[in-house]
Amino acid sequence: MNIIDSTAQNIARSIRKHYPEAGSEIALRYSLSLIINSTTSMVLIFIISILTHRFYEAVIVLATFLLLRYFTGGVHLNSSLACCLFSVILLSSITFAEFNYYFLGVLFNIIAIIIFLIKAPEGIENISRIDRRYYPLLKLISILIVSTNFIISSSLLSLVFITQAFFLTKLAYNIIHYIERRINI
Repeated sequence: MNIIDSTAQNIARSIRKHYPEAGSEIALRYSLSLIINSTTSMVLIFIISILTHRFYEAVIVLATFLLLRYFTGGVHLNSSLACCLFSVILLSSITFAEFNYYFLGVLFNIIAIIIFLIKAPEGIENISRIDRRYYPLLKLISILIVSTNFIISSSLLSLVFITQAFFLTKLAYNIIHYIERRINI
């Protein structure tokens, strides 16, 4: 058990000990693990971005990535610690993206739209409470979000979009599962 999960378990036990009417320890541990994971990731990303003078970019990357991920789903890591570390490294790295939007950015937007059109939402069945009948709406919203970048023309956003689109592909699932079998975090 990693540090995030063990912290969540200790807090869940303490809650149950002092407040027996609380939810089950398993449910508390799961919820607390998500909260600790998300909070730790965001705090680390913001610390790195402040130290590297990329705070504005980090806010944009984080907000856009989380918004788009909500509507599109995608591959998830099984380990909360691996998820936290991977998120911090990936999203902090994206803040340094500098390339010509009118070449790569437009291409990334188009590819992301195509992937979202075909795959979104992906892998949210057991995670989200959103009814399946709303999945076409989620797809439409994700495509509209990406389409706004044809007006905004941000290379940073286009990289966030193509990155999230990649996490919907079979290749991303295969890579993540391969890594998880090799590394025990």
